[in-house]
Amino acid sequence: MATAQVLAEGEVTVANLAQLFKRAFFKASINHDGDLVVQTDGPRVLVSVDADKKLIKLMSVYGIQKAARLELKHALVNKMNDEFILCRFSIPEAATDLLVVDYYLPFEEGIPEFQIMSALRWFARVAPGAIRASDQHNLVE
Repeated sequence: MATAQVLAEGEVTVANLAQLFKRAFFKASINHDGDLVVQTDGPRVLVSVDADKKLIKLMSVYGIQKAARLELKHALVNKMNDEFILCRFSIPEAATDLLVVDYYLPFEEGIPEFQIMSALRWFARVAPGAIRASDQHNLVE
């Protein structure tokens, strides 16, 4: 039986995640904020590591019509949060022209590499799929 490749808790870093994604043939680079940017077949995903909380954060940001009523935007976000459980959808109070989609993956005591890759692939499918299925007013740009 093959053993799973596991990143120990102390090995979960942006640099090591970048190498993991590159080995899986994703384009991955570290931006000026120190976050990892991974280009999937769907959205561009920002990946960050919170070592204190032991969480890997996956996040994508979409534009949303600035002129649209806030009630419509909130209705869209609420609908997606009700119907799609993998991701969290939100509209920041300070930037109501953005739709933020995120997911947190815990890595306390380590995490299998497969779990990280699986989470990225699921996230990259669920986020745009939820938008396509829910955005009846064409709010997301």
